[in-house]
Amino acid sequence: MKQGGSTLLVGEGNFSFAAGLCDGVDRNTRIIATCYESEKEIVKHKNAVRNIALLLEKGAEVYFQVDCTNLQQCLHLKSRLLDRIIFNFPHCGRKAGVKKNRELLANFFLSCAGILTTEGDVHVTLCRGQGGTAADHPTREWHNSWQIVAMAARAGFVLSKVQPFDCTHYYGYTSTGYRSQDKSFQFDQALTHVFTRSLPFNEIKPVVMETMIGSEHCSFHIPEELVEKINRNFLQKGSNHPVNIINELLRKQISDTANVQELEDNFPLLSKPCLQSDDAICRAELYWVSCSSCQEGKSRSTECVHVADAPCCDISMPLSDLRLGNKTGQNAGCRIMNQVGVPDMSEDCRRYCLRPTLTGCVYNVLQRPDFRTGVIYVVSGTVFRKCLISPQTMPAFHEMVLVGACSDKTTPDILGLFIYSVERAISFLVKSASSTTAVDKSLGSITFKEEVSGKSWNVCFQDMNHPDFTDLTVAKLVCIPHKQDNNELSICITSINLDLLSTVLYHINDWRMLWTFDERFLNQISATELKPFCEFSLYPPSYSHDVSFWLDGDEKPDELTLHAVVRRVSRDSVKELKLIDSFCHAETKCMSYCYRLTYQSCDKALSYQQALEMQLRLRDELQKSFKVTLR
Repeated sequence: MKQGGSTLLVGEGNFSFAAGLCDGVDRNTRIIATCYESEKEIVKHKNAVRNIALLLEKGAEVYFQVDCTNLQQCLHLKSRLLDRIIFNFPHCGRKAGVKKNRELLANFFLSCAGILTTEGDVHVTLCRGQGGTAADHPTREWHNSWQIVAMAARAGFVLSKVQPFDCTHYYGYTSTGYRSQDKSFQFDQALTHVFTRSLPFNEIKPVVMETMIGSEHCSFHIPEELVEKINRNFLQKGSNHPVNIINELLRKQISDTANVQELEDNFPLLSKPCLQSDDAICRAELYWVSCSSCQEGKSRSTECVHVADAPCCDISMPLSDLRLGNKTGQNAGCRIMNQVGVPDMSEDCRRYCLRPTLTGCVYNVLQRPDFRTGVIYVVSGTVFRKCLISPQTMPAFHEMVLVGACSDKTTPDILGLFIYSVERAISFLVKSASSTTAVDKSLGSITFKEEVSGKSWNVCFQDMNHPDFTDLTVAKLVCIPHKQDNNELSICITSINLDLLSTVLYHINDWRMLWTFDERFLNQISATELKPFCEFSLYPPSYSHDVSFWLDGDEKPDELTLHAVVRRVSRDSVKELKLIDSFCHAETKCMSYCYRLTYQSCDKALSYQQALEMQLRLRDELQKSFKVTLR
């Protein structure tokens, strides 16, 4: 336990724990020991009088008849903020069932929230199996446990540490109060659960961005599910974010083997893709926005306006088929277009999308006055793409794009140079991450898998212990012919998913963690050492809810749009969305679909009530967005 600050003990029986703790802390630690019973009742416990006298002698405070579920009403605790609150072996008394003890915990945590400092923590020690987390051995069935993480979530607390309870650290400690008797609790395999505050689910306010389209100032709304992912500046100079560390390490390693020219991400946030008729799958992945003039936009009520300095591109830009983080090949219908920079005037001139990839910058690079063959041009930035909900995919991620060219008459072989540079750079990072701990050998080697079409390679990890990362594409390399100024060139383009690579190298199991606002995430990240990330929210509670609806005829819900709606309503709190049943009504011919949603936050305290409210909002949103009939 940390030294210093103020420590409140609640639910003391004979005060032996408080006395033992008092012996083990320094003078800067203020001990406040309390019990629920009156002084007349408590002195009946063996050694209680001696322990109380010892506490008072050492300067501790001792109070009686303190209700741990209503701490703010205690006269001695009013207007005080405490650094630590400890509750050992809580119990309602007698043969109270799990439900009553759950409510005791829930009300205790709610009471703690009002008197705990921002950085404070709450320690709760339970007997073997009571907590209901995977740390218990054996683990009880969830419905038969005290569900401590779910009870704490009601008050905005997350479980940050679990440790065995060792009574030998507290000299003279003997527990009492088992079933309201002067009997001891079983210490064997008891666990102390340490809880800390989590950030709240703040209300999302609309964001409108301004940009230039030609010579006209225009504005557009950011999709609500992307509001907290816009302008996070993870890649700015000096940033300690994992994607920036990986970005800078990759650039340094590639520059050791090739002539590299680094480019600033001055490319437009909006693009106007030149899509062909067979690119329908890719079109579904785009975040389309409608631009309006600033005068028109100002007449509308918006709570938040952010001005973007970067201009918008008012020409068509190519999309590539550089699909990353996709093991199944779904939504991979795009192709690299041989012709670039050709405006598609058939599109609505005010219809744009958030850039889905930086590979559209290839045309700009080739048109640079200082463009040289044999040089690798590097640019990194944030891109946006609708995707299915999974721990390895997010609708916003950071992409590094490498572009280079060579002619048949010049050297070096640009393809060979790309393969060597990328493989060497990523292998260096893998080796660096694996060497941070002697027992971590889970990172495998990388491999270039050539696609059937040829001139296209997926960069994947092999032989990894983590099944979700095995054969996961973290980068893709393509080589295409291009004619420029009567010269036949071979253009090589590599797209690297910096977010996905970061999650693998830092052992981050959930991509959502990269976008957390919680400072405890970045506080763990080192620019000099790729240490595995340690979760600050352990065993977060999960809640399952089903939603069923009818669609007319043989209509099917657009999966990408459905997942985007779920992300928006749940604030990225849905970990899994799965179709579990579908059937056609024999008479009406309407199709029924049933989806199961698993709510689980990786960084915030999510209570059952919050998940339920999200589910109810989702039902309303589905009716608006898909015109469905709820079942």
